[in-house]
Amino acid sequence: MPRTGPKPRQVALSGDLTLRGVGEAHVAISAALSKHPSVVLALDPAAPVDLTLVQLVYSARRSAAEAGREVALAAPASDGLPEVLRRGGFLADQAARSFWLHDSEAPQ
Repeated sequence: MPRTGPKPRQVALSGDLTLRGVGEAHVAISAALSKHPSVVLALDPAAPVDLTLVQLVYSARRSAAEAGREVALAAPASDGLPEVLRRGGFLADQAARSFWLHDSEAPQ
């Protein structure tokens, strides 16, 4: 069945996605969500990440949902991000694993 409605806005996130450099990602996500009902985040797998990025994405998803909008990932978390997610407790339930890893049967 073809998708109806506007095409999701893709936001590419690269560079330093840690506490030091996540400010640009915050601005980009906020700008996209203010104009588009659906935003897809394309995370650069080579970018350094820490819990700051995870918290930013979590907050963006929650705020978007409250506004009737949606945030998704273009690809499953890769490289060092799954370990950051695991250590931070962000893979504790199936819904979180499905969002971050795109896998309904992802291990805990």
